[in-house]
Amino acid sequence: MKKLLLLTTFCILLAFSGCGSQPAAGFTENDLTLTVAGKEYHTRENIKTVIEALGEDYQYAEGKSCDYDGLDKTYTYEAATFYTNPLAEGDLLAEIYSESPEAVTSKGISSGASKADVLAAYGDPAEQDEYLLIYRIGEMLSPSLCFELEGDTVTAVFLTVDPV
Repeated sequence: MKKLLLLTTFCILLAFSGCGSQPAAGFTENDLTLTVAGKEYHTRENIKTVIEALGEDYQYAEGKSCDYDGLDKTYTYEAATFYTNPLAEGDLLAEIYSESPEAVTSKGISSGASKADVLAAYGDPAEQDEYLLIYRIGEMLSPSLCFELEGDTVTAVFLTVDPV
């Protein structure tokens, strides 16, 4: 009986030993960020904030927007690619995509992490298949944090406002 009590006490202590040191599992609106080169970004920020932080060393592409009046633009840096839509407020981020381990989610997940790491950090996704885990707050058209998979390894992380 004494051994059972000690074992139970040990298991309870072990279960709660990480309290406060690890982020809680589960996806919240606070997780709709991606840190690239030490700066946190959100969708619908103006591309000017990215250029100010990361500089002018990017590859640029543009094309007529199918959904908006103006040009959709793409800015590709070494650590991430930023896609914009032309809105009244300026060129706002529609997607941030990265295959680099230098781009990290709010809970420390980046390219190279395991699927198990993602599930432990964020819980069950809103949608998933063999190649993709999608986390979102709310309805289908709400912003999403997505993880591309190859087998059980994350190959890319991206934030998007567009439905996947």
